[in-house]
Amino acid sequence: MAERVPTHASLRLRLIVGAAVIALVAVFTAALAVQGTVTIARQIERAASAQQRIDLLSGLSARISDYAVIAVETAAPEVPVEARRARLGSQAERVEDAFAAIDIALGAAVAEVAKDGEAEQMRRATRSLVLARMRAQFQALTRSVDATDGPVSLRAYLDGFATQFSPLLNEAVNEEQRDRDAAHQSVSELRERMVLLALAAAASAAVLTVLFYFVLVRPLMRRLASVREAAAGIGEGDFGIALEAGGQSEIDWLMQEINRTAARLRERQDSVTRDRAALNETIAERTARLEEANARLARIDGERRRFFADIGHELRTPLTVILAESELGLSDEVNAEDATEALSVIRARAKRLNRRIDDLLRVARSETGQIELDAAPFDLASAAEEALSDMAPLAKRRGVTLVPTLAPTPATGDADWMRQVISGLIENAIKKSQAGGVIEVSAGTVAKRAQLCVTDEGEGLPPADAERVFDRFARGTREASGSGFGVGLALARWVLQRQAGGIELESPAPRPPRGGGSGRPGAQVRLHLPAVGSPSPAEIREL
Repeated sequence: MAERVPTHASLRLRLIVGAAVIALVAVFTAALAVQGTVTIARQIERAASAQQRIDLLSGLSARISDYAVIAVETAAPEVPVEARRARLGSQAERVEDAFAAIDIALGAAVAEVAKDGEAEQMRRATRSLVLARMRAQFQALTRSVDATDGPVSLRAYLDGFATQFSPLLNEAVNEEQRDRDAAHQSVSELRERMVLLALAAAASAAVLTVLFYFVLVRPLMRRLASVREAAAGIGEGDFGIALEAGGQSEIDWLMQEINRTAARLRERQDSVTRDRAALNETIAERTARLEEANARLARIDGERRRFFADIGHELRTPLTVILAESELGLSDEVNAEDATEALSVIRARAKRLNRRIDDLLRVARSETGQIELDAAPFDLASAAEEALSDMAPLAKRRGVTLVPTLAPTPATGDADWMRQVISGLIENAIKKSQAGGVIEVSAGTVAKRAQLCVTDEGEGLPPADAERVFDRFARGTREASGSGFGVGLALARWVLQRQAGGIELESPAPRPPRGGGSGRPGAQVRLHLPAVGSPSPAEIREL
């Protein structure tokens, strides 16, 4: 839509002009206030400098008076010449220090009026000439006093010095007093002008604000109120809106757009009403199809659960026979070492296969909520020791060294399930290790959590498999087909989560096992449980 050009000054332009006028008045007032403040500060500084110079001149007069008193006191014949000269010399140095301080102050005064023109600078510079004459007179006095031979001539020198020095000193003091009084007068006048300026600025701002409100803001607020009411009506479903928009300002354009929007919404409302009826029919039809599909998926899921349960029971029967035969073979009095070792391997393999079947059954039952775990204090390190004992024959047969680093680790959970989980982790690590490899199993309390780590020297896992291997029936991408059902880590995560714990896998391992060094990346599985004294898993689930 092409933009329309208003026939007169737009509302935006009027608002900008009004705000600009008020802003200019405020800026002009602020600038004058700043200038006045700077000028007052400069005049106050001049008054303070003049008072400082007056104080220095008073101090000079006092030191010269002290010099005259010392000269009279030491003029007596009984006072040694050396003592007299020492005292007069010390006092003369003090007078010279006073002259130097006044000279520095006068130099600063000349720099202070650098912006006031050359005439003011010359007037200030002439005071340095007066000071130079005063210093010359004092130096002449010191020479005369040093050469005098009696009190009479000394008094004559002092009277002559006072006659010449006092007018110069009075002249210098009067000049400084005039500067100080002029600065004070300037400050008073500036203060009065700034008060008048502030009153004028306040009156101007008040008048402009009133005009701005009644000319622009108040009419704008009335029209905006009508727009707000129209928008609220549209929001509540009232599309019969008809605002009066006869002008060409931005507000009029907005009102016209609201009217057009209300008309379009009325048309769409009628269309939506028609479409809703057709949609309800479609939803009813699709809902029936979805219910049918859900029922079919439920049947498939039930069949899958029954499959796992059935295969577990079917495999348990021959395993029971294998276990019984192995027990008989071990209890036989045949002393053949090979037969005994073979029977031990058969028994160990049967136990592992039996535990795997239990895993299948527990995975199948866990989703129905039939398995309950016990939450009781136990030592995670003791559970790890039992798991290491179970896995020791398998590790020996594969030539893998198990290195335990177990500290007492009190935890809260199901000790039997945790022993089985740890056994599964060690068994996985043994399968991934090569002959001569090292597997470290460590336990300890970390940050008020019971933690156990199983670190191996195997080939490790790709980053994409580090989380995927915890899914049910998932195996690593490097796993050969038929190497297992892929339920060990899934079962481990389920058991730990049910006990307010967790399990993570990191590959490559953050550090090699103690005593290892195969150069392979390896992997580390960490599991953690609440320490003794922490909330129970049931309490955590309730929270």
